Amino acid sequence: MKNKMNIQTLITASALLAGVATVQAAAEAPAQGVPAKAADEGITIRLPDLKKAAENAKIKVSGYAQAQYIYADSKNNNHNANSGFDIRRAAISVKGELTDDWSAEVGFEIDSGDKGGKLGAENSTIFVDKAIISYKTDFGKLTAGYQKPAFVMEEYQSSKTQLCIEQSIATAYFTNLAGGSLAGRHGGVWWDGKVSGLKYGVAITNQYKEDMNKDQNDGVAFYGNLGYEFKNDSLKIEVGVNGVYNPGNDDEDAAVAGLAGAVYGLEPFAKISSGGFQAIVDGLYADGDDDVMKDSVFGVNGTLAYRFESGIEPVVRVSYLDAGDNKNIDPSKLKFVPTDGSKDYDSACGVYVGANFYANKYIKISAGYEYTKFDGGARSEDVNAFRLQLQASF
Repeated sequence: MKNKMNIQTLITASALLAGVATVQAAAEAPAQGVPAKAADEGITIRLPDLKKAAENAKIKVSGYAQAQYIYADSKNNNHNANSGFDIRRAAISVKGELTDDWSAEVGFEIDSGDKGGKLGAENSTIFVDKAIISYKTDFGKLTAGYQKPAFVMEEYQSSKTQLCIEQSIATAYFTNLAGGSLAGRHGGVWWDGKVSGLKYGVAITNQYKEDMNKDQNDGVAFYGNLGYEFKNDSLKIEVGVNGVYNPGNDDEDAAVAGLAGAVYGLEPFAKISSGGFQAIVDGLYADGDDDVMKDSVFGVNGTLAYRFESGIEPVVRVSYLDAGDNKNIDPSKLKFVPTDGSKDYDSACGVYVGANFYANKYIKISAGYEYTKFDGGARSEDVNAFRLQLQASF
């Protein structure tokens, strides 16, 4: 046994000595392709600092999915109420912070439309939600690409942070007003800046929403926003105004039905938050040439919410819309609502009552009931909608 251990010890020692000799010889010989320095100097080969290089470029993936149950009915529809489960929306976004100054973001969304998540069906699409390149300076941020400009607050804010499950009738109307020339996703360039509590922005975009290739455009639209933010302990107040001017498309030979004249919109707003309390009010106004609009349009949204420490958040929203002599308010713009097809209403008023429960920072459960009344048409219309929604975000 002792002799066996001695033999093993000798073998191990010999192997270690051989390894040391090999390493020393390798160190003394110049590396291939690397010229040797003076004999008394060592040879240093510096590899890239991979950790530092990785920190310079940061990639962030985020997204969310919304599963919904709905029961919706209206007084005049000739069919049964719409009810059932639906994959309302799913979205994913990838943002790359390439340097301290440059970043890029691309986002895609699956929207079930009116067909309960059946892709390829009418109003059900996979589409680009955002595709932008941004350059940040000490004075502000320059952005080029495709995104929503700052007009119609419920429209340009993310759906995953909205207090109410679906948009109001005023928001739905103004988003689609004048062929979608005022709100929604547009291709263009943006500049956003902030000086102390003063925030401002300007943008030049294509004329029509959801048109990345300029197929429907004969010109550009102009956006601007100005606001002031005040903070004092837990109290935060922001007031401002968003605006847009679209000069219209005067090309009579245009392949699509474009704007026959100019149209513009204004949106004064105020947001107040303190602790768990939130109050949001925005007014919407639009007018234009007679060939585009017969009368000016006015709308308003007012939302109140309070989040308790338990994660429960009651929400109330009141929305009003007056289209005047345009008489073109369409109840079907409310998601999943069955109607009789009438679109000749000149006013509408909706009241939403609901609650959100934030189980954690990823899971949000919402329930809400909304009643909307439409007047000024051949006959009045009453719409009722109850929704349950489960949202998971990351």
